[in-house]
Amino acid sequence: MAGGMMSRMISLVSPRSDNYFVLFNELAACTVRGAKVLAKMSSVRDPEAFKQLFGEITKAEGEADGVTRSIFLSLHETFITPFDRWEIKELAMALDDMIDYMEEIPQRAALYGPGDFTPEMAALGQIGLRATEKVQEAVALLVDMKNAPRILQICQEIGEIESNADQVMRAGMTRLFAEVTDARALIRAKELYELFEEAVDRCEDAADVIHGVVLERI
Repeated sequence: MAGGMMSRMISLVSPRSDNYFVLFNELAACTVRGAKVLAKMSSVRDPEAFKQLFGEITKAEGEADGVTRSIFLSLHETFITPFDRWEIKELAMALDDMIDYMEEIPQRAALYGPGDFTPEMAALGQIGLRATEKVQEAVALLVDMKNAPRILQICQEIGEIESNADQVMRAGMTRLFAEVTDARALIRAKELYELFEEAVDRCEDAADVIHGVVLERI
């Protein structure tokens, strides 16, 4: 009785935010926008189209950074949170890392200069988009733990998508070393393959955080 009364008193005088789910959804939406741009970019050959898409993914990454900062700031201003503070921080960082790696791909491609994305890279772009959309779906369901079975299923699906990305990356690397002899082209393609695969890995990292959040509450 006394404990319940104390909890009610604390809730009356302590800042509370139910806005985290809105912010997480906004952050996930930024990652999906970035992934859509990257999937399109990985199939283009025109330098001007690449430059335009590069600008779009940079914009999405900047918006994601802004949402992440809002989440961190909210942690300093609110007392009652829907999850543990470290869980909120980990999920925000995992979502932000997803788009950071996406943006790193055109940055590195621009650094090395002219060169096309391979068919396997285009496939990895599409795989990354699927993984990102799955993460967005799981994030949207976090508002209600009645959705736990579906969330856990999505997390498993993301793991399967990541395994598919590994297979595509290995096939691309095999073809790369069999067909390409120019050192610069080899280094460029190898780094881009690794970044595409890392971007999908970051989706799996986000899924792991979500999986842990759900398991703690069912």
